[in-house]
Amino acid sequence: MKLTVVLWITALLQVGAATYAQKVSLSVKNVPLDLVLDKLGKQTGYNFLYNSTTIKKGVPVSLNVKDETLTDVLMQCFKYQPFTYIINGNTVVIREKDNTAETSSNIVVAPIVISGLITDARGVPLPGVNVREKGTTNGVTSDPNGRYSITVDNANAVLVFSFIGFTTQELAVGERTQINVTLKEQVSNLEDVVVIGYGSVKKRDLTGAVGQLKGEDLMKGNPISLSQGLQGKLAGVSVNQNDGAPGAGVSIQIRGANSYGTNTQPLYVIDGIPFDAASTPTNDATSGNNQTFNPLALINPSDIESVEILKDASATAIYGSRGANGVVLVTTKKGKAGETKVQFSTNTSVSMLGKRVEVLDPYNYSNYVNEGYNNGVLYNGYTFYQLPYPGQWSYPYANNQFQYDAGVYQPAPEDFLKPGIRTDEYGNSTDVEGSNWLDLITRTAISQDYNLSVSGGGDHGFYSISGNYAKQEGIIKRTDFERYALRANVGQKVGNWLEIGLNTSFGRTVSNFAKTNSFDYGIIRSALIFPTTFAPQTDITQISNELGWLSANPYLYVMTAKDNLAAISSFSSAYGEVKLTDWLKFRQNLGINYSANNRGTYYNSLTGEGQAPTINGRAGQSDDWYTRIVTESLLTFNKDFGRIHSLNAVLGFTHESANYGNKAMSATNFPDDLTYDYDMGKALNPGKLVSGRGASELVSFLARANYTLNDKYLFTASFRRDGSSKFATKNKFANFVSGAIAWRASEEKFIKNLNVFSDLKFRLSAGKTGNQAIAEYATLPQLASANYPIGGSLQSGMAESTYNGPANPNLKWETTTQYDAGVDMGFLNNRISFVIDYYSKKTTDLLQSIKTPLSTGFQQMTINHGWVKNEGLEITGKFQALVTGPLKWSIDANISFNRNTIGGLDNDQFASRLWNAADYVFIQRNGMPIGAIYGYVEDGYYDNEAEVRSNPVYANASDAIIKQKIGEVKYLNLDDDPNITDADRTIIGNTNPDFIAGITNNFNYKNFNLSFFIQGVYGNDIFNGNLSDVTLNSIGNIPAFAYAGRWTPDTKATATWPKVNNGYTREWLISNRYIEDGSYVRLKSVTFGYDFNKPFKGVQTISLFATGTNLLTLTKYDWFDPDVNSFGGDASRRGVDIHAYPSSRTFSLGARVSF
Repeated sequence: MKLTVVLWITALLQVGAATYAQKVSLSVKNVPLDLVLDKLGKQTGYNFLYNSTTIKKGVPVSLNVKDETLTDVLMQCFKYQPFTYIINGNTVVIREKDNTAETSSNIVVAPIVISGLITDARGVPLPGVNVREKGTTNGVTSDPNGRYSITVDNANAVLVFSFIGFTTQELAVGERTQINVTLKEQVSNLEDVVVIGYGSVKKRDLTGAVGQLKGEDLMKGNPISLSQGLQGKLAGVSVNQNDGAPGAGVSIQIRGANSYGTNTQPLYVIDGIPFDAASTPTNDATSGNNQTFNPLALINPSDIESVEILKDASATAIYGSRGANGVVLVTTKKGKAGETKVQFSTNTSVSMLGKRVEVLDPYNYSNYVNEGYNNGVLYNGYTFYQLPYPGQWSYPYANNQFQYDAGVYQPAPEDFLKPGIRTDEYGNSTDVEGSNWLDLITRTAISQDYNLSVSGGGDHGFYSISGNYAKQEGIIKRTDFERYALRANVGQKVGNWLEIGLNTSFGRTVSNFAKTNSFDYGIIRSALIFPTTFAPQTDITQISNELGWLSANPYLYVMTAKDNLAAISSFSSAYGEVKLTDWLKFRQNLGINYSANNRGTYYNSLTGEGQAPTINGRAGQSDDWYTRIVTESLLTFNKDFGRIHSLNAVLGFTHESANYGNKAMSATNFPDDLTYDYDMGKALNPGKLVSGRGASELVSFLARANYTLNDKYLFTASFRRDGSSKFATKNKFANFVSGAIAWRASEEKFIKNLNVFSDLKFRLSAGKTGNQAIAEYATLPQLASANYPIGGSLQSGMAESTYNGPANPNLKWETTTQYDAGVDMGFLNNRISFVIDYYSKKTTDLLQSIKTPLSTGFQQMTINHGWVKNEGLEITGKFQALVTGPLKWSIDANISFNRNTIGGLDNDQFASRLWNAADYVFIQRNGMPIGAIYGYVEDGYYDNEAEVRSNPVYANASDAIIKQKIGEVKYLNLDDDPNITDADRTIIGNTNPDFIAGITNNFNYKNFNLSFFIQGVYGNDIFNGNLSDVTLNSIGNIPAFAYAGRWTPDTKATATWPKVNNGYTREWLISNRYIEDGSYVRLKSVTFGYDFNKPFKGVQTISLFATGTNLLTLTKYDWFDPDVNSFGGDASRRGVDIHAYPSSRTFSLGARVSF
């Protein structure tokens, strides 16, 4: 923290020094020389000495300068004057030039002053355009209103107008004194700069596979976080939202999953400093409900200038042991030369449930329950006293008589068609009332987002300061996400040899959660299965015996449970860059990242977790913190050798150290619910207290060279040597190398003569990267408390942990070897362009935890074993369909194919269970992909007794068992054993898509703009764990589509679900019933806007826009949203939906004002 303050002060002192230097800013047109000198004197404090009579001979002056030195301004003032001057201290002495010979050479010719307005094709004034007299150093820039004024020698002068993103124009002056210019936007983007690891290159010189997304494209659709803005916009980048909760994270895979035992998320690098989002610990308040802290949510996406995705080994090998999963480079905005720019934006959104899962209403639910009881009698041989919904009064029986004054009406299904009060002859009354639980727990949510930024700069420095406040309400009541973010980015040149800068940010987020992604009293699960025949205020303590494990009133749960996570993060980077020569620079970087979060939970006696009388309230508190310090020393060489050779190289040393800690405690049995988790000391049953601490270090040497020959032949080589504290001595260091070549064929004469390609480049690359994502102490013995018999009694002590497994000093890095072949093509001056890449990568020595035999005394062990291969094709296309005229139309499209394969295993392996009662669903088998689903295949239903007895297993079964099986599922027998056993399981699904795609259309007509983004996924399966509740033996509600498709004697030919069941524990197996097609096409966002140019004095533009997101989804998936991933970044269990937080449809209105 002290270091950050010092860096701030240093930067501000440098800015102050620049101000004290008394730079001159002056704008005059045809003003007498003596008046100009008077203005200069007042600004600078200099004294001007001259003859008041002879000064009248001076030529009127026209100037437009900003923050220039007095010396430079005087040179411009006296360029055409019959005077000369001498500066002595703070005095300027002016005298007439010598006039000894009356020749034409010393006759002063009056210059020509040219002025005008510069606009774009829509008529919007363009500030900051460079206007230069060709062949001279004479030049000016247009003012904030797009106007300019320049003095030239004569009518033969030629003016050159240039501006980034626009085509340069040259115009002869002639006899004109006013020249208005309309600049056309550049179609070709080959000169754009692309950020790569530890440097940047022009896009034309790129040899690797790098995807780029500009900040304005990222923000289309108004994403609340960086990761959400990436979805569908870059080839080879698969982005899945974990769920629809406000501020929720996403899972990103670049070119497929490389591993199933470790983290597969990419490395994030923010303004050159690595930010390992996966290292931030998961916060667990010991309540059985984990919520993952999303550190990327602390970054305001409006602060982002560009995002680059490094995909192939040529681009990622420079990051060595953390580059295997790809690298996301985030560059934040900095100030630009020109006047101070102030921008304010605001956005207000309304969100509602995107799609409903309809369950049975009270009438159909009560019929469903009655049917289950009748089926129990018919098929299971049960005898019941009465139906659950009989349509009659019941009276408690006590003291050998009925208590008629305490009667309760038990409704029939028909009663729910006309709800209301029912009264009996004894004066008892019962309110027949049902509930729509999904409506009761959801709402129309309101969200707000405000951004304010101030930026500017000059030749010697820049600054950018921004602030953000965002509040996103969730569609589930009492859930929300709130963010406060500040960022400052300043830089200052000291002389012409040193530049220093500081980029610092602070963020705070507060999240209020609802328990989702859970079978354990999850709020979504409760809303869908809790009987709709109960009233909203039903006290579960009165009906828990009746409902058993369903006893969690979703409305009372969401209105009383507390789950709050508050997080802070500070991310600062400072640099000093010394210019040793024109072609050699040394840069020192320092980065500090600190984050901390606190989570508090409380579940009162009305919830399942805190249910009375056994628990009487449950509370939890936990704290996590994380610190990372990064230092980098970089030496950069950049030199052209004539017009033939060009070399850019970087050498570097980096050191990173990380420390983290956590603690958590819980308690139960509270005398009251008044103080939530704020006073856990009053709990009658103190719970467990846990804590942890960890640290790691990484040291690296790196080098890269980019060589260009004749601007046609490109070569890149990189090397990195990493040493990690996570590994034992003999495997602590590893080397990662890469190489790439490219041929810009479009620069060859024979290609140019074809007049077909405006750009044609072929690329080849190969290299190795790594993955060190294991626990800090996996190679060391770990101790845990244990009891041992000593001296005839048990004594407490420490022993090697049986859960974490034995030490494995042979652990080494995962290594990914990747090959890439690509081609870049452009046509019609790059109005049409394609980037196509084929890649093949293989990860070996997979880091994974395996179960160990009980005889070892340990439960598991981390080893290197197996490999994963990914092969794929990526295609990106850009089309400038209309570039002239008032209507502009551009299209950006991408499509990606990836195939994933596992190999090198001795036997089949399984990923972790999805929930306690579930069998192992995901199998890891040679030749199969990560995400292969393993289970049984259903083969219809048993329609009658004869069909049941035709199965050899039931040939001699009792009549009672035969009856039970009627209307039940038949499973396909895949072996010779007549019984359905584990041997009958097979691959029944694959959660990997065949391809992913996205397409963006942008239209501009005068001041109107329209964009829409379509995103799609095809060929992936989803394991819909939500459907398991439908077939379990329970009295919970079910989806309406399942009830409509149930087996009955009349519907057996078309049945899609087994018969309604009650009391009979049916066979429940993981089968293809729970596998659904996850393909979808989604109209992800539509934005319509209008720009007001210079509507008021001092206002540059006002932009108004309206946006809709998640407007339309075409899918066969039955549940809320096919874009779901309940287990987040766990690649081994990707594509699972277990009662996830539903996605929302959002409409927003916003405005952006630039001053």
